[in-house]
Amino acid sequence: MPGVPLRELPTDASKPTTDQGPGNYEAMQALTRELAFNPAGWTPELLTRVTELFDALAPEWHTRAGEERLRPLRDVLRRGGVPKGGVCAEIGSGIGLQTALLLEHFDFVVSTDLSAEMLARTPRSGSVALVRADACRLPFPTGTLDALVAVNMYLFPAEYARVLRPGGRVVFVSVYGERTPIYLPAADVVRALEPALRPSDAVTSGYGISTWTVLTKGGS
Repeated sequence: MPGVPLRELPTDASKPTTDQGPGNYEAMQALTRELAFNPAGWTPELLTRVTELFDALAPEWHTRAGEERLRPLRDVLRRGGVPKGGVCAEIGSGIGLQTALLLEHFDFVVSTDLSAEMLARTPRSGSVALVRADACRLPFPTGTLDALVAVNMYLFPAEYARVLRPGGRVVFVSVYGERTPIYLPAADVVRALEPALRPSDAVTSGYGISTWTVLTKGGS
């Protein structure tokens, strides 16, 4: 059975992202690809190493804030066919740099992150739940979320598909495009998600150098 066609929208380059991202990203990209197609590679040892890495980065994570980082997410929420309202899981939320923007689009956001140090620095809001969680084993019942947003975050296809309701969206954003450490090209995002998500639609585009892909879970 042929896969769902990937629709490509024109890239919005009206205000190109100027930050070209980190210079050392090849190893992390290789890990991102491995996990997308072989989740068994997410071992307890690797989980511990990644948690410790982001705990250590948490005190300076605020330096990454700013409109440059938010423009790709604004673009995908505007043009990517993501319905407003409902419940969104923000995966790898960090210190909540994009949470307020998600709250403008969704009714309720559950922000999840491996790092307790990141979550401890996240502003509190009545419309946001902060949950320390492993994205490979999300603490949500099957088929309950309207959207799952992953900005510069690993892809765990079976788990992301499990927690979404039919018609729910996976939103995968790479802020620095091909220079994002945690990055997959759109075709690979679709190929990784397709077996579990059985998508009814897939669309990709970008803002400046950023890229984003949105898949709609199939079924009824």
